[in-house]
Amino acid sequence: MNHKLLYTLILVLGCLNGCAPNELFYWGDYENTLHERYVKNENGQIEAELKSILTDAQERHQRVAPGIYADYGFMLYKRGDKQGAIKAFTTESSLYPESTALMNKLIEKIQQRSQATSQGAQ
Repeated sequence: MNHKLLYTLILVLGCLNGCAPNELFYWGDYENTLHERYVKNENGQIEAELKSILTDAQERHQRVAPGIYADYGFMLYKRGDKQGAIKAFTTESSLYPESTALMNKLIEKIQQRSQATSQGAQ
């Protein structure tokens, strides 16, 4: 192969690579968020950090990484926001259809517990 052709091909591929998006998904600072929660046991700002990742992804017009909406929904559920949790689980399911079975099961559990709680209060 001609050296000039090889260098031209490398140059073209380098230019095309520079035009491609850097990441398929927006992760934000999710890795550190997980580290704080599971290694350092610091749960204080986790919900705010997850919300920030979701907001940043939207502002950057990038796809939120798989699992982040589900994680955010779980945090909402833990603090008692059942409707917010269902909305986050539904969003996760619509973005990543492979998660639908799990998200539907979580939504079903929330609805069952809400129903049992409301029947117990009567």
